[in-house]
Amino acid sequence: MKIFTLLALVSLWAGPSASASDPIAPTAPAPAPAARPAAAILADVVKAMGTEAAWKAHKNVHMKLEMSFAGMGISGAGEHFATRDDKSLVVTELPGVGTIREGSNGKVCWAQDPINGLRELAGAEAEQARIESVWNPELRFAELYKSMDAKTDTAAGGVALECLVLTPHEGSPVTNCYDAKTHLQVSQKGSRPTPQGETPFTSTLKDWREVGGMKMPFAVETQAGPITFTARVTDVKYDVPVSDKMFEPPSAGGDAAAPVAKTKSKSKAKKP
Repeated sequence: MKIFTLLALVSLWAGPSASASDPIAPTAPAPAPAARPAAAILADVVKAMGTEAAWKAHKNVHMKLEMSFAGMGISGAGEHFATRDDKSLVVTELPGVGTIREGSNGKVCWAQDPINGLRELAGAEAEQARIESVWNPELRFAELYKSMDAKTDTAAGGVALECLVLTPHEGSPVTNCYDAKTHLQVSQKGSRPTPQGETPFTSTLKDWREVGGMKMPFAVETQAGPITFTARVTDVKYDVPVSDKMFEPPSAGGDAAAPVAKTKSKSKAKKP
């Protein structure tokens, strides 16, 4: 989910009033076992999420989201469109803040918000946006990252984790950690580029459900500096009618193409 422009914008909007409670010192975990090869970890992750055939059976996905910022009185709604030719659009509406758009037409990544205006992304920010626009990136990690290293970790409650340290071709590495038994992702941490500079973050992925033959997290909680942000998926539809124009950067001073108003569902979420 493309949320880091959104987090940076809310941080600026909220000003110094945004704060976090003092962190609790973590309990030292037990020594972790030796890591398996990165390729073996990734193979199990791909298998746990769904088959390549299941991904190829669909041409696009449309998600509806509910978003909230803990302790700040800010909440809103969003829509996320993605296509198998790596086009994407995220539109977020936050009352009192405005409309935030982030998109990619498969070649150019762009963002538009009330503070930074319309921007064509460049450098590490464009690289990260390109990765987030890829249809099922787990199948293309070797292409998307210049290196992939394995390590182990332990989550709260002693849950064993297998982690991949992913270094992009431009920008800072991120660490994805997966439950060693289910092989589903439980967290991501690292630092992301934003218009205001690098933003360290930790995200927790929860509530995995099967939709259209693939599994996806229906809840993501992100801690970025003093801000805690939660996004929840409320609806998922595959193979909806979309126009390629909606993924193009809006003209300077103009509005982006509006998402389609009506969609038909081919797949419904199933509780695991």
